[in-house]
Amino acid sequence: MPVAEKTTGGEVYLRGIDRRVSTGDRVDVSEEFATYLIEERNDFRIVDVQDAEFREIDDADTDTAEEDSDGEAGFDAAAFVDRTPMDDVVEEIEAGEVDEHLDAVQEAAERVGVEDAVGQRRAELED
Repeated sequence: MPVAEKTTGGEVYLRGIDRRVSTGDRVDVSEEFATYLIEERNDFRIVDVQDAEFREIDDADTDTAEEDSDGEAGFDAAAFVDRTPMDDVVEEIEAGEVDEHLDAVQEAAERVGVEDAVGQRRAELED
């Protein structure tokens, strides 16, 4: 069953599912109703139910290692680079604390400061 998300406009009542929805709301719909929402209404999109939800993190969530299925510590590059403040991330890169994960960090980086720090660290390692 497709999941549709309201992307624009205010609250609407959808008779096909007997629900009121606002921008950002997600609803389970039939294939036929999904087609109507996308092609005729144009204020919905079909989402992959695995789409990540953004969440705020606090200082307790800043650990960059997590256990994988084998019980070994893994490295979550996305969680590492998304931490705030960015200065902490840059300092750890410059200090060499994530040298073994520079490829993953660079791939996950979306902030110029983090990308620059990775580039500078790579240059230092090459010398």
